Amino acid sequence: MFKSVFANECSARYAVTQKNLDPRSRAIEPRTLMPLPSISVVIPLYNHEKFITAALYSIINQTLPPKEIIVIDDGSLDGSGALVEAVAEARPKIIFWSHPNRGAHNTINAGIHRASGDLVAILNSDDVYEPTRLERAAKALLARPEADVLMTSLKFINDDGAEISNPWFDRAIGFYHECNDLGLALVNGNFFMTTSNLVARRSLFSEVGYFADLRYAHDLDFFLRLVGHGKIIEYIDEKLLSYRLHGNNTISENHSKVKIEWAAAVAIYLHSRWSISVSPMRWNRSGHYLDILRKHELTELVLMFLAFFESNNVQTLERNTWQQDPSFMSALQAVKQ
Repeated sequence: MFKSVFANECSARYAVTQKNLDPRSRAIEPRTLMPLPSISVVIPLYNHEKFITAALYSIINQTLPPKEIIVIDDGSLDGSGALVEAVAEARPKIIFWSHPNRGAHNTINAGIHRASGDLVAILNSDDVYEPTRLERAAKALLARPEADVLMTSLKFINDDGAEISNPWFDRAIGFYHECNDLGLALVNGNFFMTTSNLVARRSLFSEVGYFADLRYAHDLDFFLRLVGHGKIIEYIDEKLLSYRLHGNNTISENHSKVKIEWAAAVAIYLHSRWSISVSPMRWNRSGHYLDILRKHELTELVLMFLAFFESNNVQTLERNTWQQDPSFMSALQAVKQ
């Protein structure tokens, strides 16, 4: 269970709701009759005809209906789009269009730009919301206007929707408990897991930017950017999201490519913390980061990215140039081997 952290090494902070465990948790409920913030839900869709209907109905059946559901088909080759059209036919809140395949980051960004709600939530087309997720998020963010983002705990499900265990996630959470350092813990392992876990104020994206052109680590890069910008993360320690593990999860495609993007996200985070961050890193924490880089055999890759970012004045992966630099890519491949 997470603890409430208000003075850890970085300024991004948790405020945990512990239902039925601490009577003070009722304090997160709004004390006024102010209307709840409206929510736009963005679904990036790609080749998930087996799962998209469940994802859509998990939003349609929320206890707090969203203002709109924005579904963008990222060039699916299966029948996903037709299934969305069938569900959307009698539901004007569902906004749907298709574009040629551009990647999840581009598709999510397009949905965020189209969104008009006070809050933006993301649901990947193979994941599922619990029925009260949006209501809990809206109430928590109304009660804590200083918070920028909301995350929750989650459970893991298989192709058929049955809950399954995930020892990796348990270890990643355990490491956070030990170090009590959000940035360090995310570098070690992205225990927020997915963009599906994000509920953010729409204004946040104009402050910290959008998702970077990364196939595997656009979520980690964004979460670390929140830490570097000192954004406040409200956390509800309840499983209000189901993350589906199946054979076609992007993260399971190619470990070596995942590792390169992981290193890029870590390097730009460290670069920002040491140079432009509103939450500069304390030097006595550097050794802990080096330990994590060694543990995951990321040290050489991260050092190469740091050198590239410094020499090319790169401040964010949103406009990264390293993938278009053949000599740098060749050097990365040599290190990776």
